[in-house]
Amino acid sequence: MASTRYIPTLGVEGNNDKFVIISLLAKHGIDMSPGFRPIDLAVAKDSATGAEGIVPLLANMADAIRLATDRPIGFVVDVDLSCADRWAEISKCLVATGITPPKSCPPDGFIGRMPGRSFDCGVWMMPDCVLDHGKLEHLLKTLVPAGDPLWPLAESSTKDAKAKGAKLRDIDLIKATTHCWLAWQEEPGVPFGRAVTSNYFGHDSAEAKAFLRWLKKLFNLNGLTTI
Repeated sequence: MASTRYIPTLGVEGNNDKFVIISLLAKHGIDMSPGFRPIDLAVAKDSATGAEGIVPLLANMADAIRLATDRPIGFVVDVDLSCADRWAEISKCLVATGITPPKSCPPDGFIGRMPGRSFDCGVWMMPDCVLDHGKLEHLLKTLVPAGDPLWPLAESSTKDAKAKGAKLRDIDLIKATTHCWLAWQEEPGVPFGRAVTSNYFGHDSAEAKAFLRWLKKLFNLNGLTTI
């Protein structure tokens, strides 16, 4: 997960996370064009299978922190579990590097430093470091335009489909609702990041701004002036 470029690295679980973050930063005035980005967004992958997600991200976290000797490094993870359980997993990775984490993830995101280092590492748990079973899609929900009539319909339609035999798990209702809502936009089914770029989603909810403030502090993104 270490960057091959001399810029800080932000480790993420998958491409949806990567391109939503790129789009949010761009909407707030940061040049995220390839070759100009101030952060290298790295999707965590298993070296043997190529599988993406939380498992390889956690497996590589401690080594990635150790290797980031000359620049900050951060990680964005979905909670999926209870916040306490996910933070316990993350804390083990931090402790392995010599960092002493707090008992729970701070609501404004974790930023700490490996002993003897001059650069920070940080962790953000989607959407707000507090919500149990939280995901990227919970952050996107906060970016749905206020008063949008289709989001409640997408929620009720998704629940109705599950009641009629749809196989999705309860914890994935938010994911299915988000895809359902995107299926009803002018260009149906665009990826999450492009949905932000295309203004289907907004970019300045309180939750999004809190996340961006964490990024600004960790990576010294002084160009973020609108949060």
